[in-house]
Amino acid sequence: MEKAVKKYSAFMNFLRTPILTLIGIYAVMLLLFSLSSENFLTIQNFKGIFNNFAVFGILSAGVTVVMIGGGFDLSIGSTAGLAGIVSAVLLMKNITVPTPWVFIIAIVIGCTVGFINGLIITKVGINPIITTLGMLAVIRGVCYFWADLNPRVYNVFVQNLGRIYIGNVFPITTAYIIVAFVILTLILKFTRFGRDLFTIGGNESLARLAGIHVDRIKIISYIISGFFCSIAGLLLISQLGSGRPEYGTGAELEVITIVVLGGVVVLGGRGNFLGVFIALVIIQTISNGMVLIDTPVFLRMVVKGALLVLVIAIDALRNRRRLQLY
Repeated sequence: MEKAVKKYSAFMNFLRTPILTLIGIYAVMLLLFSLSSENFLTIQNFKGIFNNFAVFGILSAGVTVVMIGGGFDLSIGSTAGLAGIVSAVLLMKNITVPTPWVFIIAIVIGCTVGFINGLIITKVGINPIITTLGMLAVIRGVCYFWADLNPRVYNVFVQNLGRIYIGNVFPITTAYIIVAFVILTLILKFTRFGRDLFTIGGNESLARLAGIHVDRIKIISYIISGFFCSIAGLLLISQLGSGRPEYGTGAELEVITIVVLGGVVVLGGRGNFLGVFIALVIIQTISNGMVLIDTPVFLRMVVKGALLVLVIAIDALRNRRRLQLY
């Protein structure tokens, strides 16, 4: 019995160190997929992995900020889809809108959605999951307003936004993610906004008693999420070359899996972008590996759903352990 308790304690200590956990998981994955497919450990394949996770990485940046503050955002996929299809429509050959204005309009769309989410959650008092789930449906419906246009993107600058490589090896989209993660890390660590956000996520009631403007900080976090949705929408149309109303569908579940696997606590107050980046690489490597070994589509969906349940369970175990320590 005592031996079993020690093993459980060792397992929990491993789980409480997400970076080590993630590195261990990734090492096992590399071994399994390299044995299953001779095409896995190739430079070309890893170029594809790092280029393909651009949208999920950018969306993860905003969701991480929201979840650290104790929030939740399920509208990210729809918001990215809306920003993308509107931008694609504005870039059509028969519509002469300057490219900088297209970018500004896309960002305004994302930030407006984030502001509305934050306002409803903080001022009306509706649960974040319900609010953003409703917004997901509303925005997705709006996307289908332009469904018949099927806008194509011929703007060279926008096309290159998500397709070019640095030195013909490193995708520029990965550079975007790294820059975004570094900037957000510095903001969360060295600014009052960041400190207040962690405090709110850890204990909102205590934050209010400490005089922190909780509502304002939460609204800003949702605006940040909306901003990154806009960037993700622009990357979507850049990489796919068109705007479609279904773009971004299901992204929210994959992004939440990435963020929670990366060590961000579902209830808020804890998290870092290094863990999220490693988790991003892991999830996309799993997707890539399943394609290479010709895994049936339905089984890929089962694996992704099981992963989401697993990471939520791990998060619950971490929280339970933390409560026991107190």
